[in-house]
Amino acid sequence: MNTFQILFERLSIRGDIFSVIEEKNYEAIQFGEDFKSLCDHLELDEKVVQKYILDYALYEVYKECCTFSGDDLDLLEMLGDEAVNGLTLGDILDEKYCISPDSFYENFGYLLNDKSDQITERNEAEKIIHFIQDSSQLKSKNFAYVPQEGTLFHVFKDKLKRHRQPFNKSADKLNVVKDIDKFKNNTSFFLQQLSEAKSINYTQDIDSFEKSANTLFIFELYNCIWKSQTEFDNGKEDYYFNTLSSLVIIENLELKLFILKNLIEKKTIFTYPKFEFALLLNKVYILSMVYPLLIKEFIKQKFDIATNNLTANEVNPFVDAKTKSLKKSAFIFGLLHNHKGYNLKKLIEVFEPIQVHNKGLFGNLYTRVSKLQEVKNEVMDQFKVEFYEMIEIFSYKESLSKDDIIFISEGYPMKMQKKIVSSWRNIRKK
Repeated sequence: MNTFQILFERLSIRGDIFSVIEEKNYEAIQFGEDFKSLCDHLELDEKVVQKYILDYALYEVYKECCTFSGDDLDLLEMLGDEAVNGLTLGDILDEKYCISPDSFYENFGYLLNDKSDQITERNEAEKIIHFIQDSSQLKSKNFAYVPQEGTLFHVFKDKLKRHRQPFNKSADKLNVVKDIDKFKNNTSFFLQQLSEAKSINYTQDIDSFEKSANTLFIFELYNCIWKSQTEFDNGKEDYYFNTLSSLVIIENLELKLFILKNLIEKKTIFTYPKFEFALLLNKVYILSMVYPLLIKEFIKQKFDIATNNLTANEVNPFVDAKTKSLKKSAFIFGLLHNHKGYNLKKLIEVFEPIQVHNKGLFGNLYTRVSKLQEVKNEVMDQFKVEFYEMIEIFSYKESLSKDDIIFISEGYPMKMQKKIVSSWRNIRKK
């Protein structure tokens, strides 16, 4: 029994992931009493949090297991007629890729071309196609494929850069008068056009957009604080604003927005004295970072069992390890290729009505989030590396003590949190 299996047992994480996938029965997975206690303490609806974590964890497993290299594409081409889990390997190529930059533009790229006359529209199309050709192709021996997922975001970012439209800015360069409406309009345009790309699994594009720009988070952060502004007028604004801004490092966008909204609307954040804000963040980080990693590994282990049974029945004894691995990925693709990690329609409905009435407050919050963005990726990457290294260190144990469990679930979030809190001191107040 490996460390993750021991953790699942000790934390009472169990259930049928296939029931979640096939029947949308999210209650088929139990997260355990410790998870429930965390949700209760933070006054969060346990079932809602569980759904957000499961949806995003399934997407992350899909992204990790179904991201193919050029060598993988060669095999998918060569074995295109072989079927796994109801799909041929050739079907995977058709669903995940376009055969050329021109093909991608014809299917999706035109959505980002908002030029009004024929000449400028054609020039913009040529620039989009040229950008895809230079940056977004994945080559096999026979073709240069364009991934459907994620490419629209890269095209959009390049478009804004070419037309000198703001995408994200360092806090020191933010012009609160000129930039806020442009941030809003650009974000609305991207989300609306992404919703028109019906056959794309849009989660990767949204993820890449938000991890780079933080726009959806910043606008909702402003909106929640603006609606409850009298609650913040008690001399602790800096601690409130810094604590809430620190949620930006949570990778799961829907979970992040849900936690943000609930901490303010249910007034949970106001129950913490000034010297206990670090304790609040620690609980939030355990819930939003440790549990998603555990659930992701839980899903992967369940899939390993299923795919091992699949390849064990392989009748051809000469199938090599690379082909078996590809067929495992194909099996997972068949399960998850239609799964969306986010609800795009709901994200648009939350974002569109937000209006900025207090530009000074928006600039203040933008500054805090922007400063944290400077360390966000580094902190999260290091957290994941150290978390998995720690799991490996505990692998020699046949069981884990209560202190071991506490160290695993609380120690590394606390270490990460200290780096975040230390960055607060570098925030220039407006």
